[in-house]
Amino acid sequence: MIRIFSNGIRKIDNLTAFLSEEIDAYGSFAFSSGSSDSDSVRAVLGWGHKATAEKARRFAAEKGLPYVAVEDGFLRSVALGVEGAQPLSLSVDPVGVYYDATQPSQLEEWLNDWESWMTPELEHRAREAVRRLRLYDLSKYNNAPSFTTDDEVRLRNAVGARPESRLILVVDQTAGDASLTLGGADDEALSRMLADALKEPNAVVIVKTHPDVAAGKKKGALKHVPEGVHVLTESFAPLSFLKIFDAVYTATSQLGFEALMLGKTVHTYGAPFYAGWGLTVDHGTVPERRRARPSFEAVFAAAYMRLCRYVNPVTQTRMEIEEAIDLLAEQRRQNERNRKHYVAIGFRYWKKPHVRAFLSGTASRIDFVWGVEEGLQKAAASGADAVLWSSKCTDEVLERARALNVVRLWRMEDGFIRSVGLGSDFNHPYSLVLDESGIYYDPKRESDLTKILRSVPMHPDRERLIERSRVLIELIRKHNLTKYNMPSDPATAALCRTFPKDKRIILVPGQVDDDASVKRGGGRIQSNRELLEAVRTRNPEGFIVFKPHPDVTSGNRIGRVPEDVLARCADRVLEEGSIIDILPHVDEVHTLTSLSGFEALIRGKRVVTYGKPFYAGWGLSVDEAGPDVPKGVTLSKEELVGGTLILYPSYWDWKTGIFCRPEDVCARIVKGEQPEVGPWIRFCRVILWIYRKLLAN
Repeated sequence: MIRIFSNGIRKIDNLTAFLSEEIDAYGSFAFSSGSSDSDSVRAVLGWGHKATAEKARRFAAEKGLPYVAVEDGFLRSVALGVEGAQPLSLSVDPVGVYYDATQPSQLEEWLNDWESWMTPELEHRAREAVRRLRLYDLSKYNNAPSFTTDDEVRLRNAVGARPESRLILVVDQTAGDASLTLGGADDEALSRMLADALKEPNAVVIVKTHPDVAAGKKKGALKHVPEGVHVLTESFAPLSFLKIFDAVYTATSQLGFEALMLGKTVHTYGAPFYAGWGLTVDHGTVPERRRARPSFEAVFAAAYMRLCRYVNPVTQTRMEIEEAIDLLAEQRRQNERNRKHYVAIGFRYWKKPHVRAFLSGTASRIDFVWGVEEGLQKAAASGADAVLWSSKCTDEVLERARALNVVRLWRMEDGFIRSVGLGSDFNHPYSLVLDESGIYYDPKRESDLTKILRSVPMHPDRERLIERSRVLIELIRKHNLTKYNMPSDPATAALCRTFPKDKRIILVPGQVDDDASVKRGGGRIQSNRELLEAVRTRNPEGFIVFKPHPDVTSGNRIGRVPEDVLARCADRVLEEGSIIDILPHVDEVHTLTSLSGFEALIRGKRVVTYGKPFYAGWGLSVDEAGPDVPKGVTLSKEELVGGTLILYPSYWDWKTGIFCRPEDVCARIVKGEQPEVGPWIRFCRVILWIYRKLLAN
């Protein structure tokens, strides 16, 4: 049994996944501050070596039991822990704790013996992880904005830095911080740190306060900052901020190690975990135990890849740092995009939770307005971004937004892996897209998706993107995942097995004739009838299977094909089942603009397009219509999937309330998990059921 005294540790989600090794070694957790059953306790778990863990450490010492120190990892979350954000990573140390230089730690033991475990493969992974952390501007907490070129200009002007001036950063910390006390950095060391920095030649010194100090929650560790020294209280993402500095002075802050990631000169005045290994200029007393000279990659691997453990909060399973970076980068991307004021226009009551989720962030604000004119005027007056469902974003609305000088207008639309069940049944979406430029189904205006796809071959993280795309394709194919993931129909699948073996089987998925994608992207062909006739003309000997759209079959939407045309152009009409029941049994898919064409490409089918869907024009389909403007780039299937399913949409996990990746959403859908809905949605479903029953009668 593992005794845990801390109520804080009790509140950590997925603790059993984080500590599976300890559970295997010592047994299950016991959350108690009492002394009952103490004989069955085999280990004690506590939060680091801080004062709050004193009872746990004392109990372990008295009983002669192993003490395992748990701390937040170096890549923790977007928001702060005090705001309720759950950790993506924890450091687990059975020897000491990484910030306590008064005694050995697991990190020290590993680094003193680094050559025994540091392989070329691990070195490459560490180097790649650092590159990706820099690319995505990731740190322990990720709620601060990136430091931009404009920010640098303002800061240089504020401190009076000349172009030739060297910028020196002095990192303040919070008074009484355990890493200072246990890292041997007293008041005298901190004063000396600032004094030494001020002696740097041809330099401008900037003191960066800790965010908790700027917020008034704590006091700074530096007792006195001379007049004239610029103190920066504003918070930025560390890696983009640190880029502008020539040297960094710190006592024990993690900022020092992040400066090493950027190749900066780092002066230490305590004994942080990264000091004493030959990577820093050390002015404090560093333990003589640190006798080795590991590479920077070895220190990174030991701290970020061995000491820290990562758990996917959606799947509740352990993951490697590569996946943690994927997830945290996506969460940060969404948080940065949503760092603004939105005016959401024309959204019905049942869709408002979707809008709140997908536009959420640590610094977002959302106002709902029903009328388009009122909403555009409110957005223009307040400098907010306007958001509309894509079908409401007509040419007239766009013209009006321009006339009012609306800063930015976003189109919202369902994503390509949306839910288990139809959106018209009020199912919450796992995925939506937000497009500032256009919308993916309208080829007349270049969308964000087209821009993304055109740039995928030059993507700075292309190798990882392709790797993820391959995994995603395998997931989709293995589990028959689609946009709505409707249940399979065995009867339809059985019927498909009777298709002739000596003919080319061609699937023609029907659409809704007045659907926006048909109107915008259909070109000369604007109906299911015209599409079927065109396919038959081009394939007189083919065995054509026509699958009408469910909304057309039910009579709710237009697009029904006359019986004489069906008799002449289709060899088989399948009204039941889903596309996934049919795809394994066909050779080709001929479509106007249907998403079924994209799903067929994923599954390796030959696809012929007669309109201009988003997936046409990249060299993967046979395009009868041809693009209005040559796209100029040929994509692999993995690049198309990476841009379309990974980079373009947003994914939201309703159970944990966080942004996530398409891989995570697929894991939910494979389990058949659809988000729970509230009483209003259940009421709407009852009304819809009654309405459909009345229509049927």
